[in-house]
Amino acid sequence: MKYKGEEKKFDLSLVSIVRMILIFAVPITAFSIAIFFPAIFLYFLLKIIDLSNILYFFIFSIAIILSYLILIFSSIFSTALFINGLRLKYKEGRYGKSLKDKTAFKYTLYFALYYPTYKLINIFVLPPIKSFYLSLIGCKIGKNVFLAGEEWIADPCVIEIGDNTMIGGRSLITGHLAEDKLIVKKVKIGKNCLIGGESFIMPGVTIEDNVVVGAKSLVTKNKILESGKIYAGLPVKEIK
Repeated sequence: MKYKGEEKKFDLSLVSIVRMILIFAVPITAFSIAIFFPAIFLYFLLKIIDLSNILYFFIFSIAIILSYLILIFSSIFSTALFINGLRLKYKEGRYGKSLKDKTAFKYTLYFALYYPTYKLINIFVLPPIKSFYLSLIGCKIGKNVFLAGEEWIADPCVIEIGDNTMIGGRSLITGHLAEDKLIVKKVKIGKNCLIGGESFIMPGVTIEDNVVVGAKSLVTKNKILESGKIYAGLPVKEIK
């Protein structure tokens, strides 16, 4: 049922149809390119080893891990190439939620490329590689940032994380909300901060330098956490 004033997410206009096709075609192409390199590596390896020999079988096991690492890097560069080449990074603002809105389309396609790649990197916790990938696709991320694992940075192109900051496991940092419109606002986390595990940081938040946010805390939209203080709770409040 469509309520009064609610925007149709998809219609049969030519623009919407073409953009829907692209949402499927671009990620399929990007990930096909990414898979090509580890597939070629395994193909040539299988041609020269004998799996009936236990030693070669062990070598093949190592090769599978190497193929996974090749897949990570090929996915990073392939998806970053499409994100940057197609100019999919988006900015702050209020946008429609249908594919007829250019920013909503860019957001959807950006997510389709970014999400699987970031989850792939998270299978093994590889913080420097995650930071490198985030920087390639628009995140302003400082030196020595530690991403603990299973965190989700939903909108890298509108998020800034300062030097020496730690983001706890399973934390969620998002720069967008879907209300009557798609609302995108920057999130800024300063230097030397600690974001506790399973925290939720909403759009428009500014966390100044040297702030500690306790585990499982909720930082509501547009809130400013002042430098050098400790916050915790649902929603967060200063702990003296």
